[in-house]
Amino acid sequence: MEALTTMSPCRFSFPNNETRYWGGQSPPHGAVLGGLASPHPATRIAALRAAHRRADLPLTAMAQGLQDAHPEVQLAARLLAGNDPHWQALLQGCTEPQRFAPLRCLTGHRQSVTALALSADGCLLASCGDDRTIHLWDLVTGLKLRTLVGHGHAVTSVAIAPTGTLLSSGRDRVIAAWDPATGRPIRLLRGHSGPVNSVAIAPDGNTVVSGSQDSTIRVWDLATGQTRRVIPAHTNLVNAVALSPDGGTIASCSWNTAIRVWDTATGRQRWEFVGHSARVWSFAFSPDNGRLFSGSRDKTIAVWDLQTGQAIAQLEGHKGEVRHLALSADGQVLFSASFREIKAWDVATYREICTLRGHREVIHALALSRDRRILVSGSEDRTLLVWGVRLEPGELAGNHT
Repeated sequence: MEALTTMSPCRFSFPNNETRYWGGQSPPHGAVLGGLASPHPATRIAALRAAHRRADLPLTAMAQGLQDAHPEVQLAARLLAGNDPHWQALLQGCTEPQRFAPLRCLTGHRQSVTALALSADGCLLASCGDDRTIHLWDLVTGLKLRTLVGHGHAVTSVAIAPTGTLLSSGRDRVIAAWDPATGRPIRLLRGHSGPVNSVAIAPDGNTVVSGSQDSTIRVWDLATGQTRRVIPAHTNLVNAVALSPDGGTIASCSWNTAIRVWDTATGRQRWEFVGHSARVWSFAFSPDNGRLFSGSRDKTIAVWDLQTGQAIAQLEGHKGEVRHLALSADGQVLFSASFREIKAWDVATYREICTLRGHREVIHALALSRDRRILVSGSEDRTLLVWGVRLEPGELAGNHT
């Protein structure tokens, strides 16, 4: 088994995406305006990023970018504008004809994509796969920033902390913490005796939770690298773990149909939910920490009340097992991946809004930006699709197909 302590150096360095078009210098006002009028989409995207960093140009540039005919330029403007509350009115007013279609396809993995994570601002994407690598992507430009190499087996999960630290878990039984800016490991967490299937990090940026094939959940202190607690969670492997938005609750599942809910601080079990007729694959917590959504091999999504321990609803419509869930930060829209399709659901009514299709093979992972305008999916076809999705409150109560 290859040791993760002998990590190879990163293969890529971060490119300076906005200055490369102006001889390595910060572009002047006129050059930025000229770049926005360029016939080349890559130059227009670079000009958008340069304008975003200037006090005298961002509003004009973003308005122009959001109306650009090229979907990748529109995507870049949407990502940059979405990070500033002053531009929300501008975003609300723009027309997005591509919102239910893939805006960009990212390639680079040599085997199946297993997991995804987005930074808080939605501009940095981490993807991992069975090829033992982690790729870091600039979603504004679509460029690969770095490839992180070091895991001795398939990388099963990635997470990005509020501090920016990247976490990865692998079948080599190791959890690695990385500095995305340098691509080097900060710390290695060792202790599981089996492959680590899932990793999550709390809002404090320091509490890490992992689930392993050794049937345990571990709660870690990232700063020290020490295990705070070992929870003998299941009688078989732990398939997935998830943390509530406040970091106080852990959800876990195994090969049987049961879901168990734990107190992060004490390790005590709060609930056991039984309702699915087949293995559970994934979870999503509501932003108020009150509900848990679970996706299963039985082709359904269940909704559980974390206060009463009761099942609230069951969402049906997928033709295959539900492999991954992503809930919007406002709690209004749920996305679910099954086989080659993604469905969007209105959480208020539990009705299906639409179905997205584009991958050629099974979809294993989803990541959703906080403003729910950008969705990324990763598949066994080795690609990542970046989708433009805009669902307004007025639409959510209607019937859409």
